[in-house]
Amino acid sequence: MGVQPKPAAVADDVPSRRPATKRAKAETVAIVAVFALYAAFLLRLLLFSRAPGSERSINLIPFASIAEYAFSHSPGTARVAFANVVGNILIFIPLGAYASWLRHRAAAWLTMLTVASVSVAVEIIQGVFAVGASDIDDVILNSVGGLIGMLVFRLLSAILRKPSRVRTAMAGLSLLSMPVWCYFLFIIRLHM
Repeated sequence: MGVQPKPAAVADDVPSRRPATKRAKAETVAIVAVFALYAAFLLRLLLFSRAPGSERSINLIPFASIAEYAFSHSPGTARVAFANVVGNILIFIPLGAYASWLRHRAAAWLTMLTVASVSVAVEIIQGVFAVGASDIDDVILNSVGGLIGMLVFRLLSAILRKPSRVRTAMAGLSLLSMPVWCYFLFIIRLHM
């Protein structure tokens, strides 16, 4: 009743691995390059766009900032609210999509945990180094953006079905969206 050795793998059990084509490599490089640019812009916007010590506030009450924006009747506050709420959602949509692409076999909750962890890390760094307001509402809004990005990726995967088509679409969307994200980041930066 000893442990019997497992039978050798049958040729049909082992998936064939074809070498990546030049196109696949180029698409992957495009996706990774645009992601690196996106990450650099995100870091610049969230951590290096304000002088250290310029603002230090902490909000740990969920939806407090959002409620303050929603119930304010000041025209100046409405513009800041729009930039804050929409901006916090928009800037994390790509992270949700890229995290889904990088970990496409991971459960959805792991992708969302990754997005939320990045957002929490940013808020902690902002609080510790006084380079912005640490706000739980930012984490919530960033997570909503990440969820939208993850859902867009999953929809794209369901429609296109083949990983090679999804990679091609991600590469194309990454390259096409780069000018749009640069514009949004510039506009958001103007409102700060």
